[in-house]
Amino acid sequence: MKNSVANRLYKHPACGVLFSLAMLMGASSALASGESTGDDASAEIQCELTDQKQAMLTLINEARSQQRQCGEQSFEPVDALTWNCKLEAAAERHSQDMAENDYFSHTAPDGSGIEQRINHQDYEWQAVGENIAAGHTSASAVVEGWLASPGHCQNIMNGTFTEMGMAKARNPQSRYESYWTKTLGNAR
Repeated sequence: MKNSVANRLYKHPACGVLFSLAMLMGASSALASGESTGDDASAEIQCELTDQKQAMLTLINEARSQQRQCGEQSFEPVDALTWNCKLEAAAERHSQDMAENDYFSHTAPDGSGIEQRINHQDYEWQAVGENIAAGHTSASAVVEGWLASPGHCQNIMNGTFTEMGMAKARNPQSRYESYWTKTLGNAR
C-alpha cells in the first residue's frame, strides 16, 4: 500500500510565489465513489458527507486536535477543518483518474497537478495541499498511514488549511484497487 504526501502549494498574491513539496511513503487502505462532472452546480448537488467521508473528516480533526510530532517537526493542536464540496470534487476527479488509468501520483498523465484540479473546480485559494493513498481498505488505515509519514502528517497538522474534501475510487483491475485523495485548502 502506498501513501504520497501532498504537493503543498502556497500562493502569495503580493509576490506570486508558489511553493511545492512532494514526498512518497508506503502504507495501507481502500473504497468506492462516483464520478465528478466538473460542473459546479452538479458538484454541489452531489456533495454529501457519506459515512466514509464523515469518518475521514472526524479522524483528521481528531489528529489536528492533539499535539503531534511529524518527523523532526513538532505541532501544537490546530483548528478543525470544515468540509468543502469543491475540494471534494477535485479529490473525486483525481481518485477516479488514478483508478481508471492505473497510476499513483500527484501528477496526472496529462501533466496536471493539484493546482489545476482545484482551479478547475473554481476554488479560489491561497493555500492548497493534497495527500493520496492507494491499496487501503478503510479511512482509519489511510489516516494512520498518513500520520506515520512526516510529510503527510505535516499536511494534516498545517494550521494554514481550513477546509478539506476527500474521495475514494476503486478499480479491481488496477494495481492498487483503491485510490484515496484528500485535498486541503484555505480559500481566498
